[in-house]
Amino acid sequence: MPEATPMPEATSVPAPQQPEDRGERHSLVRWTVFPVLAGLVLGTVWPVAAPGGFVYGSGSDYATWDERDLVFAGLGLLAGLTMAVILASTRRRAALPNRGLAALAGSALGTLAAWGTGVGLTRFLGSRGVNPSVAESAFGLQGLSALAVWPAVVAIAVLALTTLWWVPPPD
Repeated sequence: MPEATPMPEATSVPAPQQPEDRGERHSLVRWTVFPVLAGLVLGTVWPVAAPGGFVYGSGSDYATWDERDLVFAGLGLLAGLTMAVILASTRRRAALPNRGLAALAGSALGTLAAWGTGVGLTRFLGSRGVNPSVAESAFGLQGLSALAVWPAVVAIAVLALTTLWWVPPPD
């Protein structure tokens, strides 16, 4: 009777961390953090560009409240399109879904950072035409749906790019 050769025991030693994994993790952190920093910049631009902010218009004029929201939404659209172009220009297609989700999370945090920065600056530095007798004259968003513009543009871009260009990594 031939003797069976013993099977080698399976060991559960974790594989050493690859530098590629570390680089991918750093890339995901960058795709989350940079939109937040961009949100701080957009939050500084918003009170300057919108009526009732620092430069022109009156906060007590209700006709300008929609324009404030549109300026915020336009800045979010610009930021979302910029992120989509940068995401599309990256060379590594295998990591596209992960980076896209990190960009989506970063854009959601970035739009909240822009909103908080703009409202905080105008409250701290004072905006034009704030009238205490008009309840909504303080600088801010009247339509909170403008907060969804930047993440929505990024989500649509990630969906389109993943559908068109993503190639699964080889097994």
